[in-house]
Amino acid sequence: MLDFSHVFRTSQHTAHFSPDARLVATVVDARVVVRDAASQQIAALFACDEAPAHVAWAPDAALLAVASRRTATVWSLADPQWRAVVDAGAAGLARLRWAPDARSLLVFSDFQLRVTVWSLVAGDAASIQHPKYCDRGFGFRADGRYFALCERRDGKDTLSVYDCEDWTLVKHFPVDTSDLEDIAWSPDGRFIAVWDSILEYKILIYSPDGRLISCYSANHDPGVLGIKSVNWSPSAQFLAVGSFDEKLRLINNMTWKPLIDLSHPTTVPYPDIPVYREAAASTNNMRNIVVGVADIRPQIYYELLKPPFNVHTVKVEIDKLSPKKGVGICEFSCDGRYIASRNDNMPNTLWIWDLVNLSQVALIQQLSAIKQIAWNPMDPELLAISCTNSFVYLWSKERGCSAIEVPAVNFQVGQIKWCPDGKSLALVDREKFCIAFLVEE
Repeated sequence: MLDFSHVFRTSQHTAHFSPDARLVATVVDARVVVRDAASQQIAALFACDEAPAHVAWAPDAALLAVASRRTATVWSLADPQWRAVVDAGAAGLARLRWAPDARSLLVFSDFQLRVTVWSLVAGDAASIQHPKYCDRGFGFRADGRYFALCERRDGKDTLSVYDCEDWTLVKHFPVDTSDLEDIAWSPDGRFIAVWDSILEYKILIYSPDGRLISCYSANHDPGVLGIKSVNWSPSAQFLAVGSFDEKLRLINNMTWKPLIDLSHPTTVPYPDIPVYREAAASTNNMRNIVVGVADIRPQIYYELLKPPFNVHTVKVEIDKLSPKKGVGICEFSCDGRYIASRNDNMPNTLWIWDLVNLSQVALIQQLSAIKQIAWNPMDPELLAISCTNSFVYLWSKERGCSAIEVPAVNFQVGQIKWCPDGKSLALVDREKFCIAFLVEE
């Protein structure tokens, strides 16, 4: 069950929990409002010269950075009178990211001109030229020692690895891609996964020193689109690769071959898979109710069905550059035991798999398209689901599915975000948000 806070304004369509789970920051017009995450009392209020475009907490939660089109302002939560201003100049500011030391700020300029690393301690800056992207294609190793950045020069993709202590280049090497899409460090820091654009099914595994460990390409017909989503398991044992062919492949880190291909068929044939189907209650369909919401209009509940079961699909517009087809969501639970996936041409359906037993443990059929899913960061068997309506949905291995309506007028849950301690969940509408707290029944 959930207990809801009051509803508060936000104008950035998001809420940012601090890494220590104590505070939550939101943007309201040209102000940044910092509230206590438990009581929602205002802890700090910062005025900006213009409406911020980006908000980012330092890893130690002591500083808060806010960025506009050309400047980034950093405030201290311990001393509200202290602030630092970073001017990006004529190059503009496209993205903001904290370095793991919590005292250096990475500023990505417009048009992928450069990345500038500003030290708030020394007051100096280091520049990295020609990043390929400003919103992806980079990442820090889990221990914070190294930073990897994709670069594009003379029509070729390269990868650079920098030491985060002094931002010196320690390795620079070409990667065998036609048009690199993104990269991801393994959680243990031993590997960097690199994958190509959707036009070519290719995923490469490099070591940080530039050695090519493995290259995997699925057998695809010419003209068939390739990779759509990639995620490492928390242990780095598996690399989940979601594809436009509607399969989720789990590549193991021993042979770098798929351990299993998880498919998303239109008919679920296996009778031992529990199917939870959301339904609107009426006087004639109150049988098979497993979990519901009482005394709420409209009343929503889940029917517990047994396969065979036909999955709802939508027509694929094949003339689109990136059609709504294939595995666009694949997310591991915090312990890596479970993985949830959504096949985009089955937008109302969520598949949940147990990787210990290599079996499917649930199929969830919603009335509306699934917008976002989020595993609890502390409870590996609790998953939240958003469908851009007035409900937040929870699945747990023990209790199955539940639908809880937000007790607010015209509240559409667009974004969901767990607090780092796993005790609460931020629910964000376009211009307002609230916090839902887990309570024992």
